[in-house]
Amino acid sequence: MAAKNVVADLTRGDKLTGNNYDIWHRKIQYLLNEQELLETLSSKMTRPEDGNTAQHRRDLEAYQSWFKKDRSTRFTMLSNMHDDLIGELRSLVLKFEVYRKDPKHTMTEHLRMMSGMIRDLKAAGNVLTDEQQVQAVIRSLPDSWISMKQIMTHNENIKNFANISRHVELEAERQEATKSAALITHGGQRKPNGFKRKDKGKAARQGGPSTNAPKVNKGANQHKRKRGAKKNISKMKCYNCNKLGHFARDCTEPKKVSLPLDLSSIYVCYPSSIFVCSHVFVAKSISDWIIDTGATRHVARDRAGFVDYRKIPAGTHVVYMGNGSYEEALGVGSYQLHLRTGRTLLLHDVLYVPGVLYNLLSVFTLLQLGYDFHLSLNGLDILLDDVIFGHGSSTWHARLGHIGKDRMTRLAREGLLGPLAKVDLPICEPCLAGKACRKPFGKAVRATQPLELIHSDIYGPMNVKARHGASYFLTFIDDYTRYGYVQLIAHRYEALDCFKRFVAEVENQHEKSLKALRTDRGREYLSDQFKDLCEEKGIRRQLTISNTPQQNGVAERRNRTLLDMVRSMMAQANLPISFWGDALLTVAYILNRVPSHTAHKYGKLGPRARKHIFIRYSDSSKGYVMYGEHPNGGMTEIESRDIDFIETDFPSIGDANRDLDLYELEEDEGTLPSSSEGGGLVPRPIKILKPAELAAEATFLVVILRLRGMFSYAMLKMWMSLLLSVKRSIHQDRDEWMTAMQEEMSSMDKNNVWELVDLPPGRKTIGNKWVLKVKRKADGSIDRYKARLVAKGYTQREGIDYEDTFSLVVRFASIRLILSIVAKQDLELFQMDVKTAFLNGELDEEIYMAQPAGFEAKGHERKVCRLKRSIYGLKQSSRQWYLRFHDSITSFGFKMIEEDHCVYLKRSKRNILILSLYVDDILLAGNDMDSIVTTKKWLSSTFEMKDMGEANFVLGVKITRDRSKKLLSLSQGTYIKKILERFHMHNSKPIDTPMEKGCTLSLDQCPKNDEEKNQMSKVSYASAIGSLMYAMLCTRPDICFAVGMVSRYQSNPRPAHWRAVKRILRYLRGTSDHALCYHGGDLRLTGYSDADWASDKDERKSTSGYAFILGGGVVSWCSKKQSCIALSTMESEYVACSAAVQEAVWLRRFLQCLGVTAHAEDAVLLYSDSTSALAYAKDPKYHGKAKHIELRYHYIRDMVSQGEVILQHISTGSMVADPLTKPIARDLFFSHTKSMGLRRI
Repeated sequence: MAAKNVVADLTRGDKLTGNNYDIWHRKIQYLLNEQELLETLSSKMTRPEDGNTAQHRRDLEAYQSWFKKDRSTRFTMLSNMHDDLIGELRSLVLKFEVYRKDPKHTMTEHLRMMSGMIRDLKAAGNVLTDEQQVQAVIRSLPDSWISMKQIMTHNENIKNFANISRHVELEAERQEATKSAALITHGGQRKPNGFKRKDKGKAARQGGPSTNAPKVNKGANQHKRKRGAKKNISKMKCYNCNKLGHFARDCTEPKKVSLPLDLSSIYVCYPSSIFVCSHVFVAKSISDWIIDTGATRHVARDRAGFVDYRKIPAGTHVVYMGNGSYEEALGVGSYQLHLRTGRTLLLHDVLYVPGVLYNLLSVFTLLQLGYDFHLSLNGLDILLDDVIFGHGSSTWHARLGHIGKDRMTRLAREGLLGPLAKVDLPICEPCLAGKACRKPFGKAVRATQPLELIHSDIYGPMNVKARHGASYFLTFIDDYTRYGYVQLIAHRYEALDCFKRFVAEVENQHEKSLKALRTDRGREYLSDQFKDLCEEKGIRRQLTISNTPQQNGVAERRNRTLLDMVRSMMAQANLPISFWGDALLTVAYILNRVPSHTAHKYGKLGPRARKHIFIRYSDSSKGYVMYGEHPNGGMTEIESRDIDFIETDFPSIGDANRDLDLYELEEDEGTLPSSSEGGGLVPRPIKILKPAELAAEATFLVVILRLRGMFSYAMLKMWMSLLLSVKRSIHQDRDEWMTAMQEEMSSMDKNNVWELVDLPPGRKTIGNKWVLKVKRKADGSIDRYKARLVAKGYTQREGIDYEDTFSLVVRFASIRLILSIVAKQDLELFQMDVKTAFLNGELDEEIYMAQPAGFEAKGHERKVCRLKRSIYGLKQSSRQWYLRFHDSITSFGFKMIEEDHCVYLKRSKRNILILSLYVDDILLAGNDMDSIVTTKKWLSSTFEMKDMGEANFVLGVKITRDRSKKLLSLSQGTYIKKILERFHMHNSKPIDTPMEKGCTLSLDQCPKNDEEKNQMSKVSYASAIGSLMYAMLCTRPDICFAVGMVSRYQSNPRPAHWRAVKRILRYLRGTSDHALCYHGGDLRLTGYSDADWASDKDERKSTSGYAFILGGGVVSWCSKKQSCIALSTMESEYVACSAAVQEAVWLRRFLQCLGVTAHAEDAVLLYSDSTSALAYAKDPKYHGKAKHIELRYHYIRDMVSQGEVILQHISTGSMVADPLTKPIARDLFFSHTKSMGLRRI
């Protein structure tokens, strides 16, 4: 009883007025608590989906209970609020929704006002979501921002009020800057060409009035009114409401919304006996109506539009939203919808729900009334009895019999198409089907030498046989000389023998090979024997498109000309017609061409085009290969050149983003010795590789290794040099290879990689192959033979056989940084190798693979392997292995470093362990031997490992240590010698610098004709660049600029570029014994940044370069052409400093994570030889030459202000990064490379 009295007293207490919130808040909490409703304020539930289980019934009961409490809570709170405050709250919500920017306010002031309204709504308990806040800000922007509003609406990075405010303020600043820089005339109108200030009022004397001439602002250019004179506005027409007596800026009518009609409108049909259809703009304001396919009833948010309205009991109808919220309907009735065409629609049974944001037109209700819907590229059509009513461009286009756009535009301009003011027609498929015509034939590219292209055709049968029994004649015409060969034949099948004799004759006479043959698609030219002959001779086929003789015009014209002359000669000689063969042979030298008409196959009233899917370009014809329905039924490929593309229509894009590896290795069969052991393994002929397949196999290895950026291309070349031709070595080392294969199969069995099952219906298997490789030591001797069973992952299908594929490897800069610390602090350094690393990854997908050839299970030859673990070659193998290793190593106490996710750290009070992972190679550094041994034992127990002992050869780089001197060096002497031998430069004369001072390369030096291109096609230019790049990325910063320079011309190199490459090889010939040394110097990170302004002669872009030194040697370097064109040396140096600062911050944070040096917290000292760039970086006010510099380069200022980097000036002669931006003199080059740590060992 006491509780009920308290509740009654509180209910009669003071209501919330806005000034007594604190007291009211405590009272309302006490009241809700007594009614057991307080927890409802902080809880939220959504209605469970339909179901008939016990759990669903319990969930439904819980929801219904919560819903009742929620209604009671709302009723209690509203009943204790003053009526004025309730109205004010509703007014505040409405004001926020319809708020628009006042032209008198700046954008900053406007955003501040909206932020204040959000705070007021939040204080009143109406918390808006981030999306509602963003949309409200976009709606509030003026009409002049229409383009930006569309961009911001679809910008996924704009997620909250802070994001949208930042975007809006930046755009406002940009527009202000544009206004201040633009030259505009008085009154806001652009000055017409030819009118200057002194020409005011002289337009009439310059040719009189013209309807096409631009209008001149009369107030500014013609009639200069006296100050204070009044203007008669009684006859002035408002552009907004079309009434007289005022201007649009003073109009009280709603402002016009100027939007493209077809792109921003939908069709709405009036459910009445009189069918009317009009456009309604899609939710540009809260008063508009939108078609909603999810709404089951018409819903209106404003009470004013109802003509027949009745209230309904509370809780009778509740409207649920897509985000899980709901609103209660207060009434129902008929709603009068006023269309912009002047008509009125009467919608029945409309719910009044003031809480919804927009009025909704229910598709469900319209369907029940008998309407139908048709969705196309042109919009959404609503039909009743197969009749479409509307005023859209596409509708009028169909009504008017598919007339052209120009005619429709004239009709719309004259007001004959109703409210349609602008014609914007998309591509009309019926127009393509009915109006398609043949494409014009352009001028053909002719041959430049004899036998480059031969035209051929067969004519016949003739109505009278020749004297020797011939019914056909066969022509061969050389495209270059137009010399023709004619042979008489009795049957079409004789064409093959004639072609053999023709090829033998012309190739012997001209001492040239026939390169290409152009024919039609006659049966005689498409026989297998004819194709085999062309493939054997290396003759390229060019087939015409069906029913397109114009593509073989030379032969067609020759046939006509020959017969015209034969008839003329026969008429003059008065000989029997059987002599036509003799007459034909006498006129065979005439060369010409003529177009030919084709008989169309569609009929006068049939469609003149069919819809197909473009799949590729034709290799043998000048046309396109299309896939579609054959006229006689079924699907087929056709070739045609008369194509109109609908580029916005993609019939199937589900597979467009698949990651396809489109290569397949050619294979021969070789025989391996029989196995004397293996538990039922029956060896069969094994697939082996040709020497020419090494490049493709190396590409496959790159997929396995998951390398990144430039490093991936360089590693490709390294593996190419390590691979052996199986065909060449299989007979020499057959026993070793067989042992390696059996070890691989045993490893598969030990790791339980697959199980044998029957292939499920509808599933496909992926293939496999053997990859054989010789592992070598640092001195080049053979370490072991390695055979690996590899899946053909390029046949996998995305979404079925794999999802994510990306995997990480440690950066080489991270390895060098760790090694510099190892040298300084004399840490232990060991190397381990994970055997069959990828087999440790666990698959999430269900993948089936064929059994390996030669190792099928006895008695189960027809079964397939259902993969349980990842295998080499699968797209996801590398990722699955990394995830497995990451989970395992972190569970052992190691912590991943955020700056490089393949570096792990384990620290105790005095001990530290650093682990680096590069696919299956592990480097382990630490200061405590017991901890290292424990870690190695744990790794060996978790994975199948091979302990390589102390690290001395990692990823092709030799590591040499002198621990007494705290010296560690990295070298690639063996690798460089192999490069020199491969490109026949091992006996070349050494040279002192990789690029001569003052050397410039450009596109002007590229080949200009086919002869020069053919000469350079024999040079392995790109292969040499890739080989040099690996050395440059690992241990040789001295060739970084030179390699970057010559790599710009890989697509079309010239002898001058190849000479530059050979100079780099000659430089490496003399410095192959150089190494990158870390001699235990100071562990304070120091950087150098430099730039060479406009050094690129083709694009006039500058070159950036930086180098960072730690422990006496360089740990990170870069030489790169800038992406922007710098307008001054200051700008180029500033851009280079920005890139260097980004690398400096990463290196500093990496050192801080390791925590092994006292200088890790020190700011990075970055040197630059540009005083202006340093001044601009330190003082933002200095902007005389830099207003145009992009914002992203100003990152340097933040890092300087935060103490991450200290910028200092250094003289140009001491700039260590100078060799990374330009070729310099020998002595200076030696000095700078020595400062980087490069020394002869």
